[in-house]
Amino acid sequence: MEFTDFLQQCGLQSGMHVLVHSSYRNIRKTFTGITIEKIIGSLQKIITPRGSLIMPAFTYCFKRKQGAYEVFDREYSPSKVGAVSEQFRQSGDVIRTSSPTHSFCMWGAVTGNIGTDNLPESPLGEGSVLDWLAHHAQTYILLLGVDFRALSFGHYLEIKAGLPWADCSPWGHLQVEKIGISAEFEQPLREVPGCSKGFRNFENHLVENNIIKPERYGTLSVYLIAVPLLMQAGLSYYRSYPESFLCAVNTCQACDERWEFYLKSIKRQMDKK
Repeated sequence: MEFTDFLQQCGLQSGMHVLVHSSYRNIRKTFTGITIEKIIGSLQKIITPRGSLIMPAFTYCFKRKQGAYEVFDREYSPSKVGAVSEQFRQSGDVIRTSSPTHSFCMWGAVTGNIGTDNLPESPLGEGSVLDWLAHHAQTYILLLGVDFRALSFGHYLEIKAGLPWADCSPWGHLQVEKIGISAEFEQPLREVPGCSKGFRNFENHLVENNIIKPERYGTLSVYLIAVPLLMQAGLSYYRSYPESFLCAVNTCQACDERWEFYLKSIKRQMDKK
């Protein structure tokens, strides 16, 4: 099967606005010899400029209290979230948002709504590209050879569900401040996304309850999920099982910081009663 045919079999269509997370390594295990240019070209051919192709181009350029840190340059800073994302960043007619920590690259109709000046204080929340996806029709998340640990929309759901630690930065042990840093400015941040390992619990819940089902071809597993479905199922699950998004105590320093914050907030609430 050709890669383009497989994408269409998964449900990808013209006019969709699609956020893509991918693993080039896992794609080429099944589609031997496929190039990144072919992957991007296939996505654009199906979606067409009537739709939108979006990929994360995160750089995590945070200011630190001590030690050196990287400074974001919108034009030149490489994406740190995969080879496909980095190649897409350098492709024609693709624009990039200006978040020093969590920028996105975009092609197609979305660029008429979001420009290079997109710079929300909540990089994966209010005012972000993810927020745009949550409020527009025909929006989808496509996971190509990756699981929910790559689901940046999971962080958006953390914020929208009002999880107690959503605005608690979990990277104090790395001296990270809630400030994005670029060559032109420093940007105070409302939230700093944390560990995403717990998103697998959300994935398992959706699969076990037949809410989503992966498409498989060879060793490649793919999800194409409508954003409204993720919103509805996600807000319900996140609010019902918030602790499932934190790793077990003493297994993850980032989650340990959030556990500490969470337990202190519970104690404060109990003391008020």
